[in-house]
Amino acid sequence: MKIALAQMDVIPNRPDKNVEKMLSMIDEAKKQKVDLIAFPEMCIGGYFVGDKWLSDDFCLGLMEYNEIIREASNGIAIAFGNVFLDRDINERVGDENYHPGRDGRIRRYNAVHIVQNGEYAKRVKETRILPTGAQPKTLLPNYRIFDDVRYFFSLEDIAKDFGVPLSDITQPFLIKVDGKEVPVGFELCEDLWCNDYRKGGKAINPTKALIENGAELIVNISASPWTFGKNNARDRRVLFLKNEINERFVPFAYVNCVGAQNNGKNIITFDGGSTVYNSNGKAILLAEEAYEEELLIIDNFDMPEMQRKEKPMIEQKYNALVRGVRHMRDIFGIKKHPKFVIGLSGGIDSSVTAALLSIAVGKDNVIAVNMPTKYNSEKTKNAARHVADELGIKYLDVPIEELVGLNSKLIEERAGKKLSSFNMENLQAKIRGTSILSNIAAMEGAIFTNNGNKLEIALGYATLYGDVGGAIAPIGDLTKREVFELAKFLNKEIFKKEVIPKALIPDELFRFADDQIQPSAELKDAQVDPMKFGYHCAIIEKFTDYMKKSPEDIMRWYLDGTLEENLGITTDLIKRWGIDNPKEFLDDLEWLVSSIEKNVFKRVQAPPIIMTSKSAYGYDIRESQLPFRKSKEWERLKARILKMEKYKKGS
Repeated sequence: MKIALAQMDVIPNRPDKNVEKMLSMIDEAKKQKVDLIAFPEMCIGGYFVGDKWLSDDFCLGLMEYNEIIREASNGIAIAFGNVFLDRDINERVGDENYHPGRDGRIRRYNAVHIVQNGEYAKRVKETRILPTGAQPKTLLPNYRIFDDVRYFFSLEDIAKDFGVPLSDITQPFLIKVDGKEVPVGFELCEDLWCNDYRKGGKAINPTKALIENGAELIVNISASPWTFGKNNARDRRVLFLKNEINERFVPFAYVNCVGAQNNGKNIITFDGGSTVYNSNGKAILLAEEAYEEELLIIDNFDMPEMQRKEKPMIEQKYNALVRGVRHMRDIFGIKKHPKFVIGLSGGIDSSVTAALLSIAVGKDNVIAVNMPTKYNSEKTKNAARHVADELGIKYLDVPIEELVGLNSKLIEERAGKKLSSFNMENLQAKIRGTSILSNIAAMEGAIFTNNGNKLEIALGYATLYGDVGGAIAPIGDLTKREVFELAKFLNKEIFKKEVIPKALIPDELFRFADDQIQPSAELKDAQVDPMKFGYHCAIIEKFTDYMKKSPEDIMRWYLDGTLEENLGITTDLIKRWGIDNPKEFLDDLEWLVSSIEKNVFKRVQAPPIIMTSKSAYGYDIRESQLPFRKSKEWERLKARILKMEKYKKGS
């Protein structure tokens, strides 16, 4: 059998565009004499469309496109992902029982649809329980950004409702090849990750059931977001299947989408990573480039095994960020990239963000605005000008000192009291974001960015309605350490010159020389950012990792002398920030945690963040607004730490 994996860019809520692309890839597959072409999960309408899935009309509208694909299937078998609204279940199964979804609505399935020669394909063992030519997803993810259980009814749910073994309705489909019928098993995305779904101490394994029911090939269609190490994770899951099924394992084809989608609070990128595995569970065909559309064709499953070549983490994150920024065009449903307005302060965050924007949408679509007051140094103003000049982007110098004076005078006169120093800092930030950037963006028909990094977002080190604003936060899932790393990568690998001034980039212990520019909001005299770079970055990564760690974990590591090992930092960094002093460690940790918990209200109002980690602020991390409270265990650990004279590695 000659198969093609159609790794395509799926645009959410644009079935017309997606089907147009599918038809083009189908035509190419026919020219290549392909027997079966497989498209990604939910390739018709997109995967992340929120509560649109709860609209019957929306689902029916997407299902109308099934007929276009069916009509295109003459001479070829096509597998593709789309929703299935099961309106006629009673008529099909021949009963009058109640068969609702979990929420009382009509059942809808996240399904793979299979057509060939103008007809819906038949199963090896047909059943009226399931719709003809459509196989629902067996395992529904309900973690991180995934809400399948909220919207869809699973194959496992169907088996429970009708009182039949799951294996009975996990059947291969018959694909005609040269006059013969070849049983092919089709599954969706999470069905591959079955080791985490257990029953009776064993994995609920759709692949195993398909093979036991006669499948000679498995095709998994996916909409699997990128995270660092995802390809290796996929490989491990396929090897798990091979080890579970042993010598009966068959070739396994995995097709994933590329591009970006969003859930309103996060922009999620898809790298593709489509792969064909042999019967030993080893890769024999790999997609060439992440984020690129590609038609992978194979007819020989005895090809030599291949080794993956993974790019460095920062390069992979860079690629995700560029694709995430470009998603704004899809959000607005326009052909050209929108214009972006960015507050370019001359600091590292705005400089890196400006560079990403110019790469992603072109220099002509980026407008940089420098908004100095008396607190802004010539160094930062010169740095901002340098970045704009090197990128070739439009640069506006808009001093706001006069506006600050007028605003403060008006407020104080009407309120009858003086603004505090802190009030004056926020006033400057609000003028920059609300009065200047938002209005320039409106004037230019553009959008403006939030330049905050993950450490600032965590701590709430930003002003609501000032720098907490805009349409997108490109670097909101990068820690400050990663921002510095990305700046060096951009200079060395992308621009091959000093676009981001070296004066903004510290040494390996995050120290700045006297002639460099320390990170600062520049809202008052001699102000520097209060974060302990590197150290706080590592803690935030642990707090927000998928396998989340707690403040109590950090305290236990301190007692055990394993901060270096667990945080991935050096003893020199601990000494550089004075954290080897137990009291300083405790005071700092309490400040860090209380700041995080007190600033949820800012994060829930922040713009969408491009996801680059295994747990991003936005909808990936779901937070309630709660008072800060130290646990009893915190107090017990604190008492033990205060008895220490000094932190010592391995103590």
